[in-house]
This record gives sequence, C-alpha cells and structure tokens, in this order.
Amino acid sequence: MQIHRAPPEAILDPTTQRPRFGTYAGGLPPVAFGAAAKNPFTRLRREKRWFYVTLASDELICAVAIIRLGYASNAFAFVVDRREGRAVCDETTMGPPFTAFIGDSGGEGCLASYHLGSSHLSVSRPIGQSDYVVDVRMQNFELQARLGTTNAPPALGVVAALREDLFSTTEKRALLSVDGTLVAGGRRYTLEHALAGYDFTAGLLERHTAWRWGFGLGRTSDGKPIALNLTEGFVGDRECVAWIDGEIVPLSAVRFSFDRERPLSDWQVRAPDEGVDLRFSPSGLHAERHDLGIVRSRFLQLAGEFSGRILVPGREPITIERLAGVTEDQDTYW
Repeated sequence: MQIHRAPPEAILDPTTQRPRFGTYAGGLPPVAFGAAAKNPFTRLRREKRWFYVTLASDELICAVAIIRLGYASNAFAFVVDRREGRAVCDETTMGPPFTAFIGDSGGEGCLASYHLGSSHLSVSRPIGQSDYVVDVRMQNFELQARLGTTNAPPALGVVAALREDLFSTTEKRALLSVDGTLVAGGRRYTLEHALAGYDFTAGLLERHTAWRWGFGLGRTSDGKPIALNLTEGFVGDRECVAWIDGEIVPLSAVRFSFDRERPLSDWQVRAPDEGVDLRFSPSGLHAERHDLGIVRSRFLQLAGEFSGRILVPGREPITIERLAGVTEDQDTYW
C-alpha cells in the first residue's frame, strides 16, 4: 500500500468528478459526494456518517460515538476501568435522523452532535483552532475534554472505492493530548496523562457492510509513542497503519480471529506474512443488535489491551505490551 504524502485539495477531481482514491498522510478536505448523491433516495439509503472518539490512560479506556444514517441516528458511550478489568458504564441511545448532525469535515470546522432527551453529545473543532472540544452528558456518563493536536502526528486520510460506484472517506488521527474530566458510573477519572484518537467517516456505502477493526494507542515496550489502526473487510488494508516516530507507516493486511459466542475471550490479530502478530485481551463489551426488517445489524465493540509484535520495513521489530485499545465486529444490512 502506498501512502501519499499530501492529501488532495478536493475529494472529487474537478474535471472528471470522480473521487480521488488513495491513502494519504494528512487530513482530508471537506467531503463532497457529487453526482452520486444527487438522487435523494440514493442519499437516504446509502449515506452514512459517524464521528468516534476514544480516550486511553493507565486508568481507563473510553469510547464515544455519534452515528447518522439517512433514516435514523444513534450514539453510545462506554468506559472500562483498566485496573478493575471491567466496564463501569455503557450508555446507548437511538433516535430519528434529525437528532444527529455530522458535518463534512473531520479537521478544522468539524462538528458532530446528538441531542435526544437527557443525552447530549458534541465534538467540535472551530475554524482556526487546533483543539477538539468534546462535551458529552448522558444518564451515567459525563465527559468534558479538549483534545490537542499540536504535538500529534498527522491524520490518516483514505478515499476508498466500493462496489456499485459507491465510495467511502475516512479520517483517523491518534496520539492527541487530553485535558478534561470524566465521570462514569458515579466515579471521577483523571485525564491528565490520557491520549486520544478519532475516526470521522462519511460515505455512500453498500447495502451489506461488514468489517473487523482494531485501534490501539499508548507506548511501545521501550517507551515510544505508538498507535495502530487495523481493518479487515470494508476498505481493508488501505487503512492498516501505525503511527511511529511522528509518521504514518503502512502495515500488512490482517485477519481477526475470535470466538463470537465468547467475545470477551482473547482475540488474535495476525498478518499472513507475519508482519503483525498481536493478542487482544478484552475487559469490557459494548453490544448492539437491531432488527427492523430490511435494516438489521450486529455490532460488538470491546475495550482491552494489545500485546505482541509488529514488523515495519527498515525498522527493528516493535514489541508492545498492554497497549490500550478497542476491537470491533460489525455486520450490517442498512
């Protein structure tokens, strides 16, 4: 996989109006769907957007997501206490599409929000500002935080072709600094030494979409900052990367193995060429199952720790131990 060192100035080529497919080091420009989304019915059925944030420290792993489909929206937040090895909070809410808003950018000017009843979630980064502002209030969960990008490595940007002239865009970033407070399940946690990452995705997706995903962030066994983004299915190895020494480097395509009947047992994440060999030990599970007839989904996200080894060409083997992160198994007809 080639990583282009500069993202395109626009998602669509101005002459051909075709997406500029590729994997880029740097945040993507605002997402434009062009002619593919001119049909309102196509946009209703196919357009999906989400903004996802994860925080990790020695104490906790926290995940927050805002999802907007053409016909519905939902949001969730859950927290795992790493010292106790269990989930202390798990909140989910669903509503009609107008309860959520997700803009066209994951960088400057980004805005994602969800408001329904007692659930209020927002992530924003005003134009000209380097920090993301996260404000989440749910029944047993409160998070007010600023995520700093000043010393973080560049974002990963991917524009990926799907079938039926559909395509997906995603911007992911890792190793952001964190300042703020978090209260979950009646407990207050410090975020002083936490790290954060985010996933902004917007696309015109296929009716059946399935993937397995892993994301980890922290330090290697010798103390260097590192983050991992690993995907099987969906856009595949086009976004399998590590953030190391302030750079984005490609990793081998991976396969996830786990017991679906016992998802809290260990997972294996391996590459056929042995470039990635990781064990993931979960401590907490967020699960959603929906069956609305023609729309149905199975979604598992687990928080836990990665351990093992990765190989990057031109570098010594990298060993990680108890790297905080999440894995995910999604299979959806939407």
